Amino acid sequence: MKHTLKWCMLFTIVMAFTSCTTMLTASDYDKKIDFSKLKSFSYYDKGIEHLELNNLDKPRMLNAVETALAKKGFVKTEQPDFLVNVAVLTSVKARADWGYSGGGYQWDTASSSYQWRDSQFGPLNTSKQYQSGTIIIDLLNPETKAIMWHGVSSGFNFDDYVNREERINLAVKKILSEYPPIY
Repeated sequence: MKHTLKWCMLFTIVMAFTSCTTMLTASDYDKKIDFSKLKSFSYYDKGIEHLELNNLDKPRMLNAVETALAKKGFVKTEQPDFLVNVAVLTSVKARADWGYSGGGYQWDTASSSYQWRDSQFGPLNTSKQYQSGTIIIDLLNPETKAIMWHGVSSGFNFDDYVNREERINLAVKKILSEYPPIY
């Protein structure tokens, strides 16, 4: 009974941590810019053309950026104070699966024989690959296209379709929470 209680507690803790999205954010900026003078934005069309997202996620991402910037008091115009560029980079990662392994006789490759195994919960001998992404938001000088502010969030799981729009909104909001920079 004690072992069952311990496994249940471990399961609860693991599920609590793995269900949370671990996204790390960071930002950098040009210290010569007076960000208090910036009031309007537009998208950097050349960059947005190359934004590698599907036709569902691209509008979600741009809408999340516009919403977050509007909440900060910025307006979208044809003559902007800065341009917004969004980029997404992905890489394939692997994660170990956790689950229930039923008891019974199982083949043991070390001894080349069948061995009795008790049922258990924990890491299984399988792993799954997924696409981990980095979302980058740059604010550019409209004339020179130089980066004025750079925000990044890494750890976005692009293979997870549960609450995807909300997770995109949260990632963008988290990135832009670091704007304006604190001098």
